[in-house]
Amino acid sequence: MRSSSSPPIIADKIFNTPNGIALLMTISIIMLPELKLAALQFAGPFSVLGTEMPKVWQRLLSREEEVGTGTGVRYGASMAEHDGIMLENIAVQLADLNALPKGFVGLRIPPCRYALTTHTGPMSGVQDTYLRAFDAIADASLIIDHSAWRLERYDNRFTPTVDAADSEQNAYDILIPLQG
Repeated sequence: MRSSSSPPIIADKIFNTPNGIALLMTISIIMLPELKLAALQFAGPFSVLGTEMPKVWQRLLSREEEVGTGTGVRYGASMAEHDGIMLENIAVQLADLNALPKGFVGLRIPPCRYALTTHTGPMSGVQDTYLRAFDAIADASLIIDHSAWRLERYDNRFTPTVDAADSEQNAYDILIPLQG
């Protein structure tokens, strides 16, 4: 039984992974407070993200101690495509944006309401997870805020460039910003 403090669920759907395993996809509505992130950035066309973002991940993981958070939680923060260019950030949360190590960019993500789901399984299925989430959001008559940051939250369940991309045990949270 769900407690009264649990976030509202807008969708529970069962779908099959590319390997034929049935998974339950739950989408909840949550409110996140302001986040302060120390980020390493990449800007480029979608077509090169698959080769460039692992390099950004490796740089962040090799320099994470410089930021000093030690939480093991990392974020991907993305803005909507603009003129064919994607702005992607791999980041860690910190308390003071005035203490950024050289080469990091400070991001202040304002409080926002998000649709939260978890991608589970091989990374080859991430696009399908996003498409199912977008459909569930539309079915619930909610509107995506394309001017806000889209977030991915990584913890001990999956770390890109460290964990095997094809593992069925991979899991990370996807947070899609909503209007209102």
